Amino acid sequence: MDARSPEVARAKYIYVTTYSQAGKPGTVPTWLWPHEEGIYFTTKRDSDKARRIRNNGRVTVHVGTKDGPAFEGRAEWVDDRPDLEAALLATYRRKYWVLVPLFMGRYIRKGLAAKTSVLIRITPLPR
Repeated sequence: MDARSPEVARAKYIYVTTYSQAGKPGTVPTWLWPHEEGIYFTTKRDSDKARRIRNNGRVTVHVGTKDGPAFEGRAEWVDDRPDLEAALLATYRRKYWVLVPLFMGRYIRKGLAAKTSVLIRITPLPR
């Protein structure tokens, strides 16, 4: 499975498992934006998820549900890309058409502008 698969395109959520330095997993659901060969999402810079990604980048992604189709990937912080941030927000407004226009869009935009949130890119590993 890759970021351009139909399952990813249809999914409302992905479940991202990040790993501590000791290898302990932590899984959280998140919205997604499939773009080119990656999957993007935002998170708070001080979250465990962001810290773990910054430390080692290893992730397991389940598509759609916590036990949905899965793939291994590398995640990384993407800074100073206002073009990608704007495109993510535009996609979120269409995909999550109630929450983003009414509340979350403003929250995400302000977090990215203030650098309290970060854009994350997941690149699936080749099989």
